[in-house]
Amino acid sequence: MSRAFYLNLAVDNLKKNARTIIPYILTSVLTTMMLYMVVSLATNPHLDEIVGGASIKQLLGFGIVIIEIFAFIFLFYTHSFLIKRRQKEFALFSILGMEKKHLARVLFYETLITLLVSLILGIGLGILLDKAMFLIIAKMIGADIVLGFYFSFFGMRQCVLVIGLIYVLIYFYSMIRIHISSPIELLHSDHMGEKEPKAKWFLSIIGILCLGIGYYLSISTKNPLSALYVFFVAVVLVIIGTYLLFTSISVTFLKLMKKNKNYYYKTNHFISISGMMYRMKQNAVGLANICILSTMVLVMLSTTLSMWTSIDRVVDSQYPRDFIGTGYGEASNIDFDEMSEELIRMGIVPKNLLAYKRLHYAGYLKNGTLITDYQNEGMNAVNEIQEFYCLPLKDIQDYENMKGSLKPNEIY
Repeated sequence: MSRAFYLNLAVDNLKKNARTIIPYILTSVLTTMMLYMVVSLATNPHLDEIVGGASIKQLLGFGIVIIEIFAFIFLFYTHSFLIKRRQKEFALFSILGMEKKHLARVLFYETLITLLVSLILGIGLGILLDKAMFLIIAKMIGADIVLGFYFSFFGMRQCVLVIGLIYVLIYFYSMIRIHISSPIELLHSDHMGEKEPKAKWFLSIIGILCLGIGYYLSISTKNPLSALYVFFVAVVLVIIGTYLLFTSISVTFLKLMKKNKNYYYKTNHFISISGMMYRMKQNAVGLANICILSTMVLVMLSTTLSMWTSIDRVVDSQYPRDFIGTGYGEASNIDFDEMSEELIRMGIVPKNLLAYKRLHYAGYLKNGTLITDYQNEGMNAVNEIQEFYCLPLKDIQDYENMKGSLKPNEIY
C-alpha cells in the first residue's frame, strides 16, 4: 500500500475522532504558544533597555524550565487518555487485516499532523501575543514603550525541539502500548475489569522527601542573594512531589487504611476507600495538573498584584527624597548651599534638606562583632554578607535628636 493510503487513513481517523482530538490539539497549541511567549520574552533584546530587565530575564529563564517540565507531563497524560479511548478502533483495524507495522505508519502520520498543527498555530499565536505581553510588562513597571516587531528564532527553535521531542516520546509510547496488547484485549478493553492499584512505597517516599525539602527550602531561605535560585529548586521539587502525592502517596495511604481491618470493614469506609483507590489511579495526574495550575495562577496573581500595588511604597522607603546628591572622597566636603543654588537654577525649590556623611561597606555580624574581612571565612560567611551604611553619631544626633555617646570601637 502507498504512503498516500496511510496518510488519507490518518486524516480520516482524525476527522472521525474530532470530539476527542480537537481538545487535545487545543491543549498542545496553547502549551506551544505559552512556551514560545516565555522564551521570546526572555531573549527579547529590548528588555536590556528597561530598568530591571536583567532580573526579568532571569525569572523568565527559570519559567522556561518549569513550562517545559509541565508541558511534558501535561501532553503525555492527555495523549495517554486519548489512546485509551481509541483502543477498540485499533483492534478493529487489526482484525480487518492491518499489521502492527501498518498501524505504526497510520499513527506516525496522525502524530505528525497533530505536531505540525500545534507548532504552526502555537507559534503563530505566540508571535501575535508576544508584543502585547511585552507592552503589558513595560506598562506595569513604568518603562518606555519600545515600538517595532520582534521575532524570536530561538523561541521557534526551542518550541520545535521541545514539543517535537515530546511528540516523539508520545509516538513510541503509543506503539509500545499497541505492540504488547493483542487485538482481542484491545477490542474488549472497555469491558475488562480495572486492576487494583498497588502501593508504591519507593515513589511515595521520594514524593514525601520532595515535598518536605521543597517547602523547607521555601520557608527557611533568608538570604536574598541565593533566594531566587533556591526558590527555583523548591518549585521543581514541589511540582514533582505533588505529582507523586496524587499518583503514589494517596494510593499507598489508602492501602494502609485498607489493611486496618477494624476501620476498613465498615459499610461507609469499605465503599469509600475501595472507590477512592480506583479513582485516584485513573485521575491522579489530572488532579495533580489542576492542583499545580491553580497554585501557579494564585501565586502569580497575588505576587504580581502585591508588587505592583506596593511599588510606590517601596520606592518611598528606598528613596525617601526626590533628589539625592552624593560626593565621594574629597568631594564629601561639598558645599550644600552651592548645591541648593544649582537646584534653584534648575527650577527646583529645595525643602527639608538633609546632609550627612556615611561610610558604605559590606560585612556580617558574628557573635555581636561586625566582621568586614570575610575573604577567608568560607561560603557560610559569604551567604551572610549584608550592606552597611555607617553614619557619624553627631550627624544622627543633629537630625534625630538622639542623646548618648559611644565608646571607641562601638556601633549603635
